[in-house]
Amino acid sequence: MSKLQLVIVIGVVALLVGICITILPLRTIQNLQAAKAVQSATHEQVDTIADSKDTKCKKLSSFCMNADGNLLVCDEGSSVIRVITPKDELKATWKMPFKPQAICTRSDGTAIVAGVGKVAIVDKDGKVIKTVDIPAATKYSSAAGVAATKDDVFVCAYGGRTGFTVYRFNSKLGDLKEIVKGLRGCCGQQDITSDGKSLYVAECARHRVVKYDRNGKMISSFGKRDRTGVEGFGGCCEPKNLCFGPDGDLYTGSSANARVKRYTPDGKFVGVVGSPKYTGGCLRVTIAINKDASRIYFLDSGKNVIRVLGAKATAKTAGTAAGKT
Repeated sequence: MSKLQLVIVIGVVALLVGICITILPLRTIQNLQAAKAVQSATHEQVDTIADSKDTKCKKLSSFCMNADGNLLVCDEGSSVIRVITPKDELKATWKMPFKPQAICTRSDGTAIVAGVGKVAIVDKDGKVIKTVDIPAATKYSSAAGVAATKDDVFVCAYGGRTGFTVYRFNSKLGDLKEIVKGLRGCCGQQDITSDGKSLYVAECARHRVVKYDRNGKMISSFGKRDRTGVEGFGGCCEPKNLCFGPDGDLYTGSSANARVKRYTPDGKFVGVVGSPKYTGGCLRVTIAINKDASRIYFLDSGKNVIRVLGAKATAKTAGTAAGKT
């Protein structure tokens, strides 16, 4: 080896050492910050529901909370919606004409339910008012998410090679329009939600949350892939699910680290909410929040149950809290 080559090798080694010296302390700091954020979580697991003889589902695929504080649970395996109270009591069972996979409620008490190639309006007593097809491109694909405003209904479904697509209907499931396409999801996951005005998409394969107007025009986005810090999203495809809380903040649910986090609507990180006792992985996740955010509901699809996170200040009185809505 010539002197010049030796000098070059020494220089490259020195550069690599310098990079390591710079990066390792940074990752250590990020790990410490993440650990601190997790330790300061506001909620901890206090209960499990959809776990009794009456409330157990064959295949629990999604759920949402209605105005009465009960959970409307999609039992895809039985083609029904189960109405389950916070005390894990079965209040009603609604038969569906298709396998329900995604659900949300509207201010008038009706629910929007989507499944394989179908979307329906269901009244507060479980009567199916109207059912329509979603486009042929998604006829045999799972419904990844559904959201609604006063005037619109949004359905997200897999569109084949083009990725996930969001369709907009009017409030009566007419006037179908394709508004967003080419979204990148994973494991059948591409959740959507709304704050009543805008559409929010958990584009999990890009590790970000995207905000659109009702016509599909992108307004903003936040998030990045981050395996060490806490503000970004780790795992292969996160976040999996979105839900607005009573405080107007946006809550995210992730399966890789079984974690619920909280952000402002414009993407500023607020903090870690909590982590259920749950074996993580690339699994379907749904979250719901009660009226005062004292209880957070988290789908454990691996065990086919719903984990309940209670505010730490009230966790010791979980039995009493179970009656809250």
